[in-house]
Amino acid sequence: MFCVAATAGDWLQGPYVYYLYSTYGFGKRDIGQLFIAGFGSSMLFGTIVGSLADKQDRKRACVTYCIVYILSCITKHSPQYRVLMVGRILGGIATSLLNSAFESWLIAEHNKIEHSLTQSNVWL
Repeated sequence: MFCVAATAGDWLQGPYVYYLYSTYGFGKRDIGQLFIAGFGSSMLFGTIVGSLADKQDRKRACVTYCIVYILSCITKHSPQYRVLMVGRILGGIATSLLNSAFESWLIAEHNKIEHSLTQSNVWL
């Protein structure tokens, strides 16, 4: 259920980010670069994050998502371009974690429970 709430939160802020950047006085070019940095970050880290979550700990990857996403949101309160750029990069990393870690954690826990039930002959 948390994954649904996290996804909804990510989607709900999307339409307002462009407006936020424009109220800070940035033009289309600067705003475009911020968005490209976020999407590019997600593209680059998306190839790495899923395998890291599988090799390390999926639950830890989900907690890392929360921390990285909070940091990304905090940067939106600054009108400084560099801070916003760091925030977009963090947002891309967080999006990669959101779209991989939660699902893999759910599947791993399901398989663990199913395996333990099979081993205890509950299904037989």
